[in-house]
Amino acid sequence: MLIKNVEDLVLEEFTTCFNEAFSDYVIPFQVSSEQLADKFAGAGVNYQLSFGAFDQDKQVAFVMHGIGDHNGKRTAFNTGTGVIPLYRGKRLVEQIYRHAIPIFKKHHIQKCLLEVIQTNDKAIKAYTAIGFQIHRELVCFKGRIDVTLPDDLSFTSIASVRVEDFDWTSVHSYWNLEPSWEQSVHAILRNPHLYDVVTIREENKICGYAVIKSANGAVLQFGVLREKRNRGFGRSLFHWIGKRYPTITVNNVDKRDRNSIRFLQGVGLDIYIEQYEMEKDLS
Repeated sequence: MLIKNVEDLVLEEFTTCFNEAFSDYVIPFQVSSEQLADKFAGAGVNYQLSFGAFDQDKQVAFVMHGIGDHNGKRTAFNTGTGVIPLYRGKRLVEQIYRHAIPIFKKHHIQKCLLEVIQTNDKAIKAYTAIGFQIHRELVCFKGRIDVTLPDDLSFTSIASVRVEDFDWTSVHSYWNLEPSWEQSVHAILRNPHLYDVVTIREENKICGYAVIKSANGAVLQFGVLREKRNRGFGRSLFHWIGKRYPTITVNNVDKRDRNSIRFLQGVGLDIYIEQYEMEKDLS
């Protein structure tokens, strides 16, 4: 078995390996090459620092890494791990990480980061054996928006604007906690053509916003200024989104953010996945 980087990856061929690896996943899904390209671009994947296991010329496992800063540390984020079923039980993910970590250190990477579904016991056990520790819990929501609007918001206006036209320098004012890697501002700005920003204004002041993936209504970020909360701005935003998308998802809400969780449940969404965000320090 050969472990090496995937700098020469042919995306169409890799998509076959990816789909085979995820064919019996906790939540089975299949993707196209175009969808993978968008996912990897958004995560900032570095193909020289992403690795695969190869049986002769056949790729049978992979760990794809996005590289960037996370909480002040240069980080390798695992944006996709997979092993095709026939090659399970050979500890290939562990072998890939043991190959990758010395290379990460040479590139001054200080931390590895990943997300794993909490019911995926085998993966959690494998990552723990490598030295990953649980950092925080993340909650994912899905459903149809069901919200009644207050009567006193007729003076507000909601509009969709281009990602490039939104003021990202002020976005922290709307958050309770930092978003996860693939919901971060960096991820959005790497793929601006995929998203819309919806703003709600009062007297020409932006009081709340949401970032939506145009193709499917996935909400990457949302928030309302603290002084404008509990007045219906958030409900109005999600009412607007719900009119345009029959089903939406909101992934990776920090489980400590009880206010956002109550809000999302209150507008009709249900929890469908809970994840661990896990870290391994390399410094």
